[in-house]
Amino acid sequence: MFKHWGLKKQFASVFFILITLPTVLFGALIYIQTTNTFKNQAEMNTIDLLDKNEESLTSVIRGIESMSSYMIYDENFRTFFTTGKEDMTSAAYKRAEEGIRGYFTFQITSQDYIDSIYLQAKDGHTLSFGNPTHGDERQLTAHAKKASGAIHWSNAYPVISAWDGEKHIISLTRQINDLDNITKPIGLVRIRLDEQDLFDAYSTGTSNQQGNFFVMSEDGEVVLHQDETMLGESFPNKRIVDLVVESDTNSTRYVTDDNSYLVVKKPITDTDWFSVAIVDEDNIVGELYQVRTLIAGMIVLLILLGVLAFIGFYRFNVKRIIELTNQTQQLETGDFSATVKITSHDEIGQLGMRFNHMVQEIREYIDKEYKLKIKQRESELKSLQNQMDPHFLYNTLDMIRWTARIEKAMKTGEQIEHLSKIFRINLNQGKTWITLNEEIDYIRSYLDLQKNRLGDRMDYSIEVDPSLSHALLLKQLLQPLIENSIIHGFHNLNRSGTIHIYGQRTEGQLWIDVIDNGHGLDKDFTFKQEGSYALYNLEERIRIACGPGYGLENIPCEKGAWMRLKLPFIMEQQKNSLEGKRG
Repeated sequence: MFKHWGLKKQFASVFFILITLPTVLFGALIYIQTTNTFKNQAEMNTIDLLDKNEESLTSVIRGIESMSSYMIYDENFRTFFTTGKEDMTSAAYKRAEEGIRGYFTFQITSQDYIDSIYLQAKDGHTLSFGNPTHGDERQLTAHAKKASGAIHWSNAYPVISAWDGEKHIISLTRQINDLDNITKPIGLVRIRLDEQDLFDAYSTGTSNQQGNFFVMSEDGEVVLHQDETMLGESFPNKRIVDLVVESDTNSTRYVTDDNSYLVVKKPITDTDWFSVAIVDEDNIVGELYQVRTLIAGMIVLLILLGVLAFIGFYRFNVKRIIELTNQTQQLETGDFSATVKITSHDEIGQLGMRFNHMVQEIREYIDKEYKLKIKQRESELKSLQNQMDPHFLYNTLDMIRWTARIEKAMKTGEQIEHLSKIFRINLNQGKTWITLNEEIDYIRSYLDLQKNRLGDRMDYSIEVDPSLSHALLLKQLLQPLIENSIIHGFHNLNRSGTIHIYGQRTEGQLWIDVIDNGHGLDKDFTFKQEGSYALYNLEERIRIACGPGYGLENIPCEKGAWMRLKLPFIMEQQKNSLEGKRG
């Protein structure tokens, strides 16, 4: 029945059934459900946000505590703590200090909330890194020594910074004991955290939420708060302090003469701190009625806009289609004066223009002898604007490299040269296939840049049969594997990371192994699991380009990860044939 209706009736029915009626029904349903659930949902959101805040802060605490534990086992730190003042000029001590500074640089630059780090050896000599600060921290040192190697977290306390002036920080202080004699102290570490940066990390996602989010110690002292004037002071409302410290439940209500508050707390593991949120329930209810009013207004507005859309669509589209239909019927009767009035250049207007043109063509066909003409036209549009000549980039980098060498900045020159090689391979004039020798040069430059960044925490070796240097392969196959080893395999590794690359020809195939001594992979690891998209894409890329029998293989090993690329052994003359077959 529907397909026999006219266009007007069809359009009106579709508009009412699919737009107007669902808008009214769903709007009314949302209006009713909002009244019943909005308040409880707001409370659940507050609890969820508090859980996320607590998880964020716990993650930071665990990371800082892991740094202090790392200092117990790391050889550089042990050398620093146990070396006497008379041996501070030795090469071993200098290497240890350089390694420590590199480690501190990485930690401070990767974690904004770390303000400064202070080390004190057993004979009293010290090493500081980060924001120069001074304040009364004697009591913290006494607590740490009394704890005999246990971690001691401070509440917020004021210091004077050479960079920022007076500010508040939170610090971890720990006595470092000898690894071979766990009761023998060999030094002290203090890691200071900027309170405001730490609060920003703690309160991520709560800035636009209702409520007051902060951290309080079990004695009622404010540890983290958006208002700096409250830091290190007792929370002004004693009743809320009692609810947080003494209450057995994680959420409770605090009622005053004027307002009702929801107080939610979450203990922070292994500290005497609580993550706290205070929400004014009256504001929640007030916003509830605002939302209900907004929903009602939205329903009315949607209906009005729908009516306007219906009228406009009918006038500017359906009506013109009906007119075109009428003119087509006129043409069917043999009246070649039929024409459509063109009022726009949209699809309907173009259809009308084509109709008018068709009528004109029919008239000309009738008046003139039919003659078929075929014309072939070819045009090619080339856009050359705003394109950078790759040679300009290479020459510029080469000029900067030589300038660095003239200025005797040899290390900088080497790094620029590595970067130039990486750019050259990345651009490579659009080539998909490169020689193994070019790929190895690219990878060596990439690894040298990474080694300059990571220092002694990473090393590598490359062993490739020289007879394979002119073998062809898809470019940039090795870089994802090496990046995966550095990012995931060497993350928080308590030893120096090493990457070995081997290339050989086996059974008519080109095998390239990438082996690292990192954390390794899970026993049930697959390329399709979450977090391994780069490896999965690499596997798919090889399979599509080279066909079945080739790809990426995970070889089990006792330590680290072992990935093997299996590729066809092809030379330049075989490439065109392969590309033609595989597309």
